[in-house]
Amino acid sequence: MMVNGRTWPYLAVEPRRYRFRLLNGCNGRFLDLKIVTSPLAQRPASAALPFWQIGSDGGFLPAPVKVGEVLLAPAERADVIVDFTGIRPGTELFLINEAPDGPFHGRHAAVPADPATTGQVLKFTVRPLTASDRSVPPAELTLPAFTPLGAAGTTRKVALLERASRVVAGVGPVAVLLGNLEGGGTANMWSDPITENPAVGATETWEIHNFTMDAHPIHVHEVLFQVVDRRPFHGPTRPPEDWESGFKDTVIAYPGEITRIKATFDRPGLFVWHCHILEHEDNEMMRPYRIGT
Repeated sequence: MMVNGRTWPYLAVEPRRYRFRLLNGCNGRFLDLKIVTSPLAQRPASAALPFWQIGSDGGFLPAPVKVGEVLLAPAERADVIVDFTGIRPGTELFLINEAPDGPFHGRHAAVPADPATTGQVLKFTVRPLTASDRSVPPAELTLPAFTPLGAAGTTRKVALLERASRVVAGVGPVAVLLGNLEGGGTANMWSDPITENPAVGATETWEIHNFTMDAHPIHVHEVLFQVVDRRPFHGPTRPPEDWESGFKDTVIAYPGEITRIKATFDRPGLFVWHCHILEHEDNEMMRPYRIGT
């Protein structure tokens, strides 16, 4: 695991509050990050310190959110505060990853990453305090005012689909593609005609139907959106996670579920939407879309 260009680094910290801006820059690996007392703790491990998340892909959240772990798909970002206040100098703490080494199906839905290798990310070493901490405790922070989007005038139903090998039936490789719900699910290639064409200034809801076996980070270029809700194909709706309450540009679409996002398309032009797993976006899981005529 690499952080800021270094493999398995360590960071000396003092017993004070630190702000970290996290980006999952992996090509395909999801990260489920947690701070623990031992790098080899049995997974799932108990968190030694919480994160206070104050921002995500599109800026600040409406209010700080206290979480025990931070889940990041490739391209997702998190703006967090970690409070080391009261931790004895000499203490070692470890940032670990509990997401799987293979495809991600959902939190704790598979065997976590190897604790001896990809399950370790970074070590914190606590040193003596050199000056008083004048920062505001994260629970007391007042974040900038958040203005939600207005009502959507259009709903689009898009789809994440898999296509098996056409050479040998029942044998891979499997291509993962984007499309829509026409005919029960129609996959489109990059060169196919544009099917998503919002008007300039339009606010739309996109329903992302994931018919594949894995979760996919779906990124829509040039707009920031709000996560509306999620629901299984045959089940009740649930609200977005607390840390998804601000504006985002990448959202995790879970298998067998409909993920709804809402965006205002205020910039005319030709753009793309795609899965942010590198092997997927480079193998046709990317589609052009046009805002305006």
